Amino acid sequence: MAARGPLKLLVDTNVWLDYFLARSRTHAEAAELIAAADGSERVALLTSSLSLKDLAYVLAQDMKVGARAAGAEVTPEVAAAARETAWACARFVLDASLVVPVGRDEVLRAFALRPVHDDLEDDLLLGAACCAGADYVVTHDRELARRSPVPCVDVARAAELAREA
Repeated sequence: MAARGPLKLLVDTNVWLDYFLARSRTHAEAAELIAAADGSERVALLTSSLSLKDLAYVLAQDMKVGARAAGAEVTPEVAAAARETAWACARFVLDASLVVPVGRDEVLRAFALRPVHDDLEDDLLLGAACCAGADYVVTHDRELARRSPVPCVDVARAAELAREA
């Protein structure tokens, strides 16, 4: 019997945001998943190339919103710090996961999924998951999980699978 390859978990942008922003109860679960996969030859975290740009944008914007909420002015220096932090987070994702490109094949797969799901952003993620041969998509988007042709798991279950791999 041939040895099975590593468990491939495509991590949705929302999970990476939970990891970096630490605003919800799922932050600890995301941290646990990333720690369980770190250095493991039995687990491969995957990330859509589109997630990197979404992650960087949302993180930089969130930091600027946070500064304004704290009564600070978003000076060029504050904006530069937000961008630098967002770049550092994207670099962390690059180091912690394999980036799955989203090209023509993945986009065509997304279009094929439209009658089932009809959410271009999610369908691009699913197209990437299908083309990359992901075993699971890790997300807490219940609608995505309900309609996905790729099995979806929440972060807690993904961490459990990573520990068992």
